[in-house]
Amino acid sequence: MPEIIQQYSYLGLFFLILVEEAGIPLPIPGDIFIAATAALPKSNYLFVLSTVVLATLIGSTILFTLSRRFGNKLILKFGKYIKFTPEKVKRVEKWFEKRGGLAITIGRLIPGLRIITPIVAGTFRLDYKTFWFYTAIAAFIWANIYFILGKFFGGIFTYLTGGHY
Repeated sequence: MPEIIQQYSYLGLFFLILVEEAGIPLPIPGDIFIAATAALPKSNYLFVLSTVVLATLIGSTILFTLSRRFGNKLILKFGKYIKFTPEKVKRVEKWFEKRGGLAITIGRLIPGLRIITPIVAGTFRLDYKTFWFYTAIAAFIWANIYFILGKFFGGIFTYLTGGHY
């Protein structure tokens, strides 16, 4: 998959992040793709950031929409088997109304929760505008963290290899 980044640059990054954000597991996490793109000698900060934020918003919207459509029905139908009653569903929905933005931002920045967050937000009917806004903020932070790491470690790697990699 790193070949996709090298060959297709921003389009490859967009596709890989979109696929992962839509809930399709990849063998390499999106974080690595962002850092790898940033490490390329001619990477552009604004292009990388825009690509990641756009792919994240589109991919996670797909997951959010599917979860919003089917998640709540599944929880109500099968929740009784895990002691998740309709009353608990309502409580979680109310909690999300109050603290959804913070939950989205933090959840999307914790490895392992980034892809689960849109599922939970959709299932418990978080308002889409709230979801979208806080997903954009988290994507911006996430892209910046891994862009900086990619530039830093890519620079060290370039220095250590004399520019040949």
